Amino acid sequence: MNPDEKDILKRYLVDACIKVANSYGLCDAVGVLRGTLFLAVGPISMDELVEETGYSKSTVSANMSTLERHGLAKRVIIPGDKRYYYIPVTEPDLLKKQMIANARQEMQIIIAAMNRTDEDLKACVHKSQAALDRIEKARRFYQQMDLLLDLISRYNTEELIALLDHR
Repeated sequence: MNPDEKDILKRYLVDACIKVANSYGLCDAVGVLRGTLFLAVGPISMDELVEETGYSKSTVSANMSTLERHGLAKRVIIPGDKRYYYIPVTEPDLLKKQMIANARQEMQIIIAAMNRTDEDLKACVHKSQAALDRIEKARRFYQQMDLLLDLISRYNTEELIALLDHR
């Protein structure tokens, strides 16, 4: 890949990865590293990531752990080499599974908080029925979304598209 081509690919893909990382409250380094993984021809070592991004080894290590936890990168072993290598997770069904798991975790945390809030409000002498109604309405939405995610998780990506796309 010539330098101009690499710059064009980096400009858009890395920028998009940074925006996505930031939207989840993650730092720019997570996006830069994810974009760098996408552009790598094969598995890329920690040292190569340091060289490619200009980040310190500790920054790369910490943020690659974040990408692994989020199911966006995998550590791979190259026989005969003791270094860590990484590849991006690009399989649609693995990405879908991780995204659903992350979203369901968020839903379950919110639902649990709403349940506790509801219980505490009901125990109050001067409770607001309007507040209870808002919590119940929001809880129903989150419970429906959790159910929807459960249903989506039962099918692979191709099956979902076939079921839902009636163009």
